[in-house]
Amino acid sequence: MYGVIFTFLKEYVEERHGGNETWRKLLKASTGQAYKLYFPVVDYPDEEIVALAQTAADALSLPLPAVLEDFGSYVGPRLMSFYPMYLKNNIDNTFDMIIHAGANIHDAIHRHNPERKPPQLSAHRESDNILIIHYQSHRRLCHVVRGIVRGLGERFNEEFTIEETQCMYHGAVECIIKVTKK
Repeated sequence: MYGVIFTFLKEYVEERHGGNETWRKLLKASTGQAYKLYFPVVDYPDEEIVALAQTAADALSLPLPAVLEDFGSYVGPRLMSFYPMYLKNNIDNTFDMIIHAGANIHDAIHRHNPERKPPQLSAHRESDNILIIHYQSHRRLCHVVRGIVRGLGERFNEEFTIEETQCMYHGAVECIIKVTKK
C-alpha cells in the first residue's frame, strides 16, 4: 500500500480520534515504533495498515469494518486533492467522480509501478439514480470503498443508500456495491 494512505490514516486519527499522541500509541502498539515517517509514493506492506486499523478498532472498541468505512469517508475527498491530475475539472457529483477517477488513478499507479497490484475497480450507471461498483482486491477493503462513496457524497452534498449485493467476505470473487441516490 502506498505511503499516502498511511499519511491519510495518520491525519484521520489525529483529527477524529485524539491527536498525535493517539497516533503514536497506535503506531507503537501495531509496529513497535512510536515514530515512523511514511513517504507518499513508497510501497509499504499491506499487513502494516491492516494492523494499524485493527489496533485503532480495538482502541475505540469498534468493529474493524466500521473503522475502515469511517476512514474511507475521510479519505475519499482527500484523494481528489492528492490526485488532481487524473480528474476532469468539471466533475461535480459522486457518480461521475467514481466512474472517472477510480479507473484512472489505479491505471496510473499500475503504469508507474507494473509490479503493483492495485484493486480492480469499475463502476457504471444502472440509471440516473443508481451506480453499480465492482471491486476486487486481495486486500478485501470493500468497507473503505463504501466509506469513500459516503465521503464523496458529503463532499458533493448528496445522500445515498449503499448496499453490498455480493462480497468477497462471503465467498464472492468480487464485491458488488449498489449506490442509490436518495
